Amino acid sequence: MSLPGLPIENSDVAQALDSQSGTAQRTVGMSVTTFLASMATAMALFGAEFLLFLFLKDRFPRIYQPRTYLVPDHERTEKEDGRAGPFQWIVQVLRTKNKHFIEKCGLDAYFFLRYLRMLLKIFAPMALLVLPVLLPLNKAGGRDTNPVPGSRHGEHYNVTGFDQLAWGNIRPENTGRYWGHLIMAIVVIVYVCFVFFDELREYIRMRQEYLTSPEHRLRASATTVLVNSIPEKWLTVEKLEELFDVFPGGIRNIWINRNMDELSEKVQLRSEVALELEKAETELIRNCKRAQVIKMIENSKKPGPLILHEAQEMAAIEQRQIEISNGEGRTAGNPHQVVHTIFDAIYGEESRRNTRREELRTRSGNESEQQPLSSDFSDQPTVVNGEDRERFVEMDLGVPGAAGRTSMEDLRKLRQTTRGSEDTGTLVGEREYPVAYNAAFNDEDYGEPVWKKYISPDERETMRLPIFGLSWMPSLPLLGKKVDKIEYLRKELARLNLEIEIDQENPEKFPLMNSAFVQFNHQVAAHMACQSIAHHVPNHMSPRMVEISPDDVIWENMSLKWWESYIRTFGVLVIVAGMVIGWAFPVAFTGLMSQLSYLETKFVWLAWIGNLPTWLVSAIQGLLPPLFLSVLMALLPVILRFLSKAQGNRTGMAVELTVQKYYFAFLFVQLFLIVSISSSFSTMFHSVTHFMSIPSLLAQNIPRASNYFFSYMVLQALSVSAGALVQIVNLFSWFILAPVIDKTARMKFARTMNLNMVQWGTFFPVYTTLASIGLIYCIISPLIMVFNVLTFSLFWFVYRYNTLYVTKFRFDTGGLLFPTAINQLFTGLYIMEVCLIGMFFLVRDQYDKLACQWQAIIMIVVFVLTIIYQWLLNKEFNPLFLYLPMSIEDEACRREEDFFAKRSLMASGRDDGGDDDIISVNNDDENLHPNPKLRNRRSSLHTADSRLSWVDRLQKNQDKRRSHFFNHMYGNGGNPTTIHMRQKLEQDLEAQALRYHDALERHQRRHIGAGMRTSVIGHTIFDGIHTELADLTAEERDRLVQRAFQHEALRMKRPVIWIPRDDLGVSDDEVYRTQMFSKHIWISNEYAALDGRCRTIFSRSPPDFSEIDLIQL
Repeated sequence: MSLPGLPIENSDVAQALDSQSGTAQRTVGMSVTTFLASMATAMALFGAEFLLFLFLKDRFPRIYQPRTYLVPDHERTEKEDGRAGPFQWIVQVLRTKNKHFIEKCGLDAYFFLRYLRMLLKIFAPMALLVLPVLLPLNKAGGRDTNPVPGSRHGEHYNVTGFDQLAWGNIRPENTGRYWGHLIMAIVVIVYVCFVFFDELREYIRMRQEYLTSPEHRLRASATTVLVNSIPEKWLTVEKLEELFDVFPGGIRNIWINRNMDELSEKVQLRSEVALELEKAETELIRNCKRAQVIKMIENSKKPGPLILHEAQEMAAIEQRQIEISNGEGRTAGNPHQVVHTIFDAIYGEESRRNTRREELRTRSGNESEQQPLSSDFSDQPTVVNGEDRERFVEMDLGVPGAAGRTSMEDLRKLRQTTRGSEDTGTLVGEREYPVAYNAAFNDEDYGEPVWKKYISPDERETMRLPIFGLSWMPSLPLLGKKVDKIEYLRKELARLNLEIEIDQENPEKFPLMNSAFVQFNHQVAAHMACQSIAHHVPNHMSPRMVEISPDDVIWENMSLKWWESYIRTFGVLVIVAGMVIGWAFPVAFTGLMSQLSYLETKFVWLAWIGNLPTWLVSAIQGLLPPLFLSVLMALLPVILRFLSKAQGNRTGMAVELTVQKYYFAFLFVQLFLIVSISSSFSTMFHSVTHFMSIPSLLAQNIPRASNYFFSYMVLQALSVSAGALVQIVNLFSWFILAPVIDKTARMKFARTMNLNMVQWGTFFPVYTTLASIGLIYCIISPLIMVFNVLTFSLFWFVYRYNTLYVTKFRFDTGGLLFPTAINQLFTGLYIMEVCLIGMFFLVRDQYDKLACQWQAIIMIVVFVLTIIYQWLLNKEFNPLFLYLPMSIEDEACRREEDFFAKRSLMASGRDDGGDDDIISVNNDDENLHPNPKLRNRRSSLHTADSRLSWVDRLQKNQDKRRSHFFNHMYGNGGNPTTIHMRQKLEQDLEAQALRYHDALERHQRRHIGAGMRTSVIGHTIFDGIHTELADLTAEERDRLVQRAFQHEALRMKRPVIWIPRDDLGVSDDEVYRTQMFSKHIWISNEYAALDGRCRTIFSRSPPDFSEIDLIQL
């Protein structure tokens, strides 16, 4: 670590590097005035951000309250009543029950809030007990600035500021007071250990109650086990069925995984190509429209009576574009792979055929009155921008492997390719595919393209092909062949679509992995299978995992052998250990940039810095260090997640659990140890000569750093918590980045609908580190507990609000991060105990003799007992963290029966508190749904109906709700009074609906950003969609889950190229020509358009959006 030929202690570079370490040492003796000044700054920042939040909260619900409308019904939080006052939301946040958080947000979100509450439960009582005892002991008759007794030269102590309330202020003649510190330390340790025990016991109770709840037991993830490292002999359906059918209830499904890395790469490449083609087509349409508008503006500037006409025409364009966005537009190349509704997903092709027939009947009856309900081209000619052009019939392509099979039917067909090593499949890379597009296609054969009327061919976007013609080489400016971007991407997309769909139809050609998903009929069977010894050879058929979401699987890690996982884990641990220790060096190098003037004087080869302008040097020194530091800290979570994934974790949640451990180790070392232990790296390394020197090192350095963490806690509590409320990053993203980056309708839709998600692996450790620091200093400098209480109180409230109103939670570990965080808190206890051991051994009385050896010995015993306690705690509780005991199965079955019985009553209308939207799962063969609303929906629902614009669909939803309201309130009888009341109310509500419809159109005419229009779109997309599994029958759930655990590459559908429609006909012409070019490209301009400023707008979800994606299986 030293430079060649130069001792590290005397190296100028070493001195510069050491500038970041031991930062906390410089705050020794910090005065109250200095602390209050820093606190005032933090409070001013907090106040400004909080006022900004209050001002913006109701104005931008997309940013501050998206969970009130942009999530499915069962996940929504009820919007607070603004009429109750500007601070009513605070009352609602505080009054929300725990059950609400669990049902709406999941266990991870709930247990994070409970974790913050637990920290308050620790530090608040401790502060009330410890502060009245230790502060007087430390302050009364302390050293302060008093003369040193027996000093010949009149020396004085130099204990100032907050240090007068800490450990080091006790005089040598008062060393007996340290017994009070020992007693308080033991009380603190016992109390904290009790809280850990109590919280873990409650965690197990709540986790078991959640996992055995009827709603959760319906999920496929509750009964499905991932089995890894399966020997080749057992890698058949028959063998796995024989092995696992001994568990209660037997097996429902088995999915043997296949290695589809090649197909996955194609799917990923196709997604990138589709997005680029979508951007290029959108930009072409925008350029044409922009050219037309510019020409119109130029004509309007000419003198004459034309000015008024042009102004009127500009206003008409705006209105016309809004009408276009609400229209259905055109579509071509739809392979009908996407099932838009849950109903279609369950009842498949028969439903879609019935839907198609009904759609054609509807179209034939209303052809003269409106646009075709479907966006397909008909056989009759139409006029596009003045030219007659024959419409074309959409080419239909079957769904590749879309039909779900029941478990055993699927298994029998797989036996032909899974029996032994000779039949495990071969990669399809050598296969030749047919040509996917019309190689002889020429634009001029179909008339002059519409875009040529507005822009020249040179204005079309171009791109460079990969250099040397190799697909894996990068595309570089000025190198590679220059081609038309749209034409090239069309060819690539058509080729990829065809190849992917052919591969999806032949999954047996791919080799088998050594893993499989086994779904049981009973939840207890899945947990028994995980805890049983499945194979007689160690590390075979393990690990076995339960509670895995199908969409959370990391498929590239599903074929790892057990020894590969061990090697990867060892390698990752070495890398992470190196990062934890060595990360201080790149951080310190960023500090060198703030010392350019100093480095210039020390190193001759940096003399050129003196020739730079002063303002440039100042800018570099002031801006680059924090910028580089921010980049470094932002890269760290990305690196840790990459390493955790490379380690071999099979799911995203397993990655988060691993990241939680690594990130805490990193933060604790870098944020606490490096900052507080030593004034330089060199002295730290030289000081640790042997293990027994560690307590002395900690005792000498940690007490001196306490004041630093006072300021750090205040800054975290005030500025960071308020920043989490006001969401500066989201504001910047919405109003600065979005207008610049989001050009296509899909990008705007994604920006609107994709809510913030928490990455728990890097979220928990931040607060665990702060809590550990609080535990370390609670005896040494007890005043820190005041700041701990302030910090965790503010964060508890802020994240309670964000959890209710802002953040979306898709995947869940079942709260497993909570016990991990509690175990990490033991680190704080251990460091506190080791520190106190060293500090007791350092105490000397007025005769310079060891004064507290007995306290140190007692603390050593407490330290050993704490280790034993943690070991016992984990030994007893660890099995219950992951798996369910058999003793609760009977109670779970009883709750499940009661749950379904109640839903049956609710569905049949015999339960006054019921909801008619609830579906009974106890059905007969003739009628799967006794609920009239769902039965009517089944007979009339079709794809075209579900594709209505967001205004029309909202109107339809209101009509349904109104019909339900009348039937419920007044019945269906013929009583004249009832009929009169119904008619009067219908007229009133119809008038309100018309006013509401007009209001929506007015809102659509202007850019509202994160406001009302987004809210209405959210309601339109999610309202009336049944995403709860309890709303479906067992048969319907089984149909949905048939393909859930297949490889994600097999489940991917052909993407649609979603482009905006325009009044010039460019978009319609592009749809037409794309279909003439290839039947393997799906392109549509439904419900997307350009506004008056040539910006893309949309009025509903993309054509390839599916309700199935909203269901958590």
